[in-house]
Amino acid sequence: MRRAAPLVAIVLSLLTVACGAKARESDDAQAAATLRAAHPAIAAYYQDHNTYAGMTPAKLRARYDSTVAKISIVKASKNAFCVEATGGSRVFMSGPVGELMLGSCDDPSGAKPYDPPQSIESSEPLTPTQSLRASIPAIEAYHQDHNAYSGMTPAKLRKEYDSGLPNIEIVQAVQKAYCIEIEVDGERAFTAGPGGEIRPGTCPS
Repeated sequence: MRRAAPLVAIVLSLLTVACGAKARESDDAQAAATLRAAHPAIAAYYQDHNTYAGMTPAKLRARYDSTVAKISIVKASKNAFCVEATGGSRVFMSGPVGELMLGSCDDPSGAKPYDPPQSIESSEPLTPTQSLRASIPAIEAYHQDHNAYSGMTPAKLRKEYDSGLPNIEIVQAVQKAYCIEIEVDGERAFTAGPGGEIRPGTCPS
């Protein structure tokens, strides 16, 4: 009977560690969902201002998405940003692509990509407007690297910048301009960039 006490203590200790890991995993998943939800508003801000500088959660809520919450904008320069979820999570988002990472904005070299469990990932579909906004960071990252939009394809954007790029159609891509479309549940929208509004319908012929 005396040997049972240490065994019980070991089991309880393992259960505590497992529960702690599950709680952290859940917190990270919630933080990732919060950051993903804010990304279209961040992309829209860049589209309107051609910079991330001056971006704040209050400005994102006021003009683009009133539900943006629980984020801290740690860095916002002309061509890049870094945003963390508040509440002590280890997940942050760096842009313009919007990659989710584990670590902190203050130590990007020590971060690693966030790989959420399949059972926790959100399956809520994006609207056409959200899908187009979410595509813009990868498009602008391509432009920064190539000094042109020409040659841009969804396959290249997914391979080099955003593996989760929505199912957009690139109708036009020349040196200084582009036009993209998407259809979701029979609803079609487009945007002509850089800096164009997102409108219902198709790219002008």
